[in-house]
Amino acid sequence: MKTTRFASHSRTRAFTLVEMLIVVTIISMLAALTLGGYTFAMRSSKRRLTTGTFEAIKLALERYSTEFGEYPQPAGSNQMVQFPPGVSTYDTSGASCLYQALTGDGYDQIKGVTSASSDSSGGGSGASSDGKVEGLSEIKNKMLVEIPQTIYTRKGSTYIIIDGFGHPFQYLKAAIPAAVNGANGTNTNTDTAPTTINTTYDLWSYSEDEQNTTKQSISTLNDPTVSVKWIKNW
Repeated sequence: MKTTRFASHSRTRAFTLVEMLIVVTIISMLAALTLGGYTFAMRSSKRRLTTGTFEAIKLALERYSTEFGEYPQPAGSNQMVQFPPGVSTYDTSGASCLYQALTGDGYDQIKGVTSASSDSSGGGSGASSDGKVEGLSEIKNKMLVEIPQTIYTRKGSTYIIIDGFGHPFQYLKAAIPAAVNGANGTNTNTDTAPTTINTTYDLWSYSEDEQNTTKQSISTLNDPTVSVKWIKNW
């Protein structure tokens, strides 16, 4: 008797829908963990760079005060610029003043410094900044001996000091208290409203906070939660 044998063909087993969903879920979780760790590391790195620049600015401002008898004051205010365009708005007036006061590159962003007084008050050979220091009058005002390109940038026609997040540092000089002068007791100084928390100057970076970028330092007295993410000197 002849026996007929049938060949056994194994079928390739396919993934079920449930198995596919499990794989996709695992991959998504791993990607989220990786991205989260990378984001945290980048944010920490930017904060460290900001803190380092912050301390360098403070030291340079003390040198400026020792050299010229006062802290620099921004020539303007509310010079609002978007970083990047169409996103958050920042005031660059303090950052442009810091750049000129600490590098010696120009003087038109520093209040009270003119061409005639530049040699004694720290101005440069040219009113506006050009990204380089030239001449003895500018070198006199160089409070930051080495200034890496990572902490300053150009916005429009001005150069500004920036933090690790690429945003302008915020700087305000304290208002001069009212003084009574003269035999008749005339008050010659009407600048009495407090503009800063400190009696010298307020310096801060909004850091990763992109919601409160139009808030001033003194605004945080009424609402301390505003500046939780900031790096500041008060």
